[in-house]
Amino acid sequence: ASTMKRSLALTLYLAMAARRSAEKTTRPDARPDGQLIWIHAGEGATLQSLGRLAERLVREPIHPQILMTAEGRTPPDQGAAPFATFVDILPRDRLDAVGAFLDHWHPDLAFFAGTSLPPALIVETHARAIPLILADVKITGETIGRWRWRKGMIGALLSRFTHILAQDPQSAAKVAKLGGRGVDVTVSGRIEETTEPLPCNEAEHHTLAQLVQTRPVWLSVGCPQSEQDAVLAAHAEAMRKAHRMLLIFATENPTQAQALNERMTREGWIVGQRSRDEEPDPDVQLYIADAEGELGLWYRLAPVTYMGGTLMQDGAGRNPFEPAALGSAIVHGPNTAPYPDAYARLGAASASRQVATPAELSDAVCDLIAPDRAAILAHNAWSVSSGGAEVAERVVRLMSAALGRHPAQEAAV
Repeated sequence: ASTMKRSLALTLYLAMAARRSAEKTTRPDARPDGQLIWIHAGEGATLQSLGRLAERLVREPIHPQILMTAEGRTPPDQGAAPFATFVDILPRDRLDAVGAFLDHWHPDLAFFAGTSLPPALIVETHARAIPLILADVKITGETIGRWRWRKGMIGALLSRFTHILAQDPQSAAKVAKLGGRGVDVTVSGRIEETTEPLPCNEAEHHTLAQLVQTRPVWLSVGCPQSEQDAVLAAHAEAMRKAHRMLLIFATENPTQAQALNERMTREGWIVGQRSRDEEPDPDVQLYIADAEGELGLWYRLAPVTYMGGTLMQDGAGRNPFEPAALGSAIVHGPNTAPYPDAYARLGAASASRQVATPAELSDAVCDLIAPDRAAILAHNAWSVSSGGAEVAERVVRLMSAALGRHPAQEAAV
């Protein structure tokens, strides 16, 4: 643990915070039984990445409950967090508001991500012997400018954290300088938005891999009807260069699957359909993968995945880290909602191929028929995904260790 630093500026701030009266706030839920980890998304942190971290945490043997807060006067979107995660509004930085918040939730561990340091909240949490961890810290010129005017206070606040995890060595050095010699700061990397590899039936995977092992294969996932023509045109063009090319068209919409089968059969394609117990036999050109919960299987079989919805609609329905985690090269259009950060990271790492038009989609698929070209993208995508997973694993181990040293607190009555 670090040596707590004193600060006249912090003392004056807390005196002012004690005089302010907080508005009455009704908590949205009762405090759950068991150990509770409070995760706060501060400035520079993303709810998506912290939501994935929370998903990893709830699988720990202690099965902790999760409370999430975010900057501002609204609770975080529960869609970014695991099912049954509790959300609340961050209290105003006044001692009575902070006290009411902590009295209600009694967190066993407080995990702050980013560079927001609310003084009263940190001091009160520390005073209750609740371990504090600060993570995902990246010190930019803007951060230094914001912190410089209250340098002594920042040092006193940093000294109250049990552990501080910085994204890079430069940020770690600046935090250590501000916090003093007693501050426990290490470089952990950035907490990234990733996904756990989707599972699959290994026997099915082995059988299908044997069936398609010598064929070039690509996958279209979540493709809306408006993009079907573009995907099929790309496949037709690719087949001119590799006549044994197989397109796996993954959809969990039975109505769409049936309509697609009828259209393709009518247009002369040789079609197989999973829900009819048909196999992607050597003569099948388009295979409709319409069984529920099998995307992990198709990502493993296809060296290239097109993320449907990104070319002509508002965005994809699937996270691009799903194929990335399983070594499938990613092709996508310009519309990257609701995963813009994930696509940006993959693009920066040369781990995906962005196309702007149906014609470019055809060119990309034809280019990636070459196994070595698809393998480069796939390897880069896997590296980004696994690197993010390693950071998350390190953070989870640290949090679990902190909880192990801190006795569970009684639930509020």
